[in-house]
Amino acid sequence: MWKSPNGTIRNILNGTVFREPIICKNVPRLVPGWTKPICIGRHAFGDQYRATDAVIKGAGKLKLVFVPEGQGEKTEYGVFNFTGEGGVSLAMYNTDEV
Repeated sequence: MWKSPNGTIRNILNGTVFREPIICKNVPRLVPGWTKPICIGRHAFGDQYRATDAVIKGAGKLKLVFVPEGQGEKTEYGVFNFTGEGGVSLAMYNTDEV
């Protein structure tokens, strides 16, 4: 499947997304006193921006497996049982790190 060009750029910028308003002279501003645009930078790490997607061809079980570093047993999660012609899957993540 095709990777998102926007997601690729976000990953290069380490998960930062910038938004800047488009100002048109003939469209009134919601707050008339604001004379300069406000640019917003927001967090966009993990989630759909670094997701792994796959085309599933045929019947079978889709599982998610977590394997801890060092000691500890792996954890398996049953996600879906595909029947017939298959479908698509998507795995996303994020972290608790600041």
